[in-house]
Amino acid sequence: MFGYPLRRICTQILGDEHVSQWYDACDQGQYLPKVSADYCSRCGASISSKAVTAKGCAFCINQTIHWQKIVRVSAYEPPISDWIVTLKFKHAWRWGQMLGELLTPHLDLPDLQDNPTAICPVPMHWYRRWERGYNQSQLIADCVGRHLHLPVMPLLKRIRYTPSQTRVVPSQRTVNVSQSVGPRPINLNGWTVILIDDVKTSGATLNNCCRQLKSMGCKDIIAAVIAVADPKHNDFKSIDAPPDGV
Repeated sequence: MFGYPLRRICTQILGDEHVSQWYDACDQGQYLPKVSADYCSRCGASISSKAVTAKGCAFCINQTIHWQKIVRVSAYEPPISDWIVTLKFKHAWRWGQMLGELLTPHLDLPDLQDNPTAICPVPMHWYRRWERGYNQSQLIADCVGRHLHLPVMPLLKRIRYTPSQTRVVPSQRTVNVSQSVGPRPINLNGWTVILIDDVKTSGATLNNCCRQLKSMGCKDIIAAVIAVADPKHNDFKSIDAPPDGV
């Protein structure tokens, strides 16, 4: 079982150029995500386990969800939220490995032994990847795959450029991502797929990806994310790019 790496993460993964801002906190074990077991395994929302049933929780019981379960590190709050913003918007690609290190222990699941299993990152459109320089979900997935000794496969592809989900009103998020992801010509009959993304907001992107995976014959899908945004905060503004200079 993996533990949360502290000084090792700061020095070996982040590198000297980033280590100064986190070194003291990591060394003292203070700057770690607040990990709680109390979340809904169907939608990932933070909620008491006593309020979750086999059909989900109050946030998702009336939602259509196309994965079998969701696994997360924490809610979208500091310090995890700071780390995700750093990874996505400050060209700090090494943080992808750090976040993958944090996610891996949560995927030590017995049901992964039952079927052939692959890891699939949520795909990114080529233009956005060109702008950013990398797909942060791919970086996280690569780290998880190395630790779990599972193949990381580009099973899906972006076929349409869409605005960021954080810039779309909640009622239009499903429409925004519809037909934006397509399958690759791969037969997944009998396979389990771990679908990895950095943040789950409304779940529209993950659901769209899961529908495509099921069309390829996938048997089971586990959604795995670093953080889940509070479903009560439907504008998700804190997940968008920070202002210039921040």
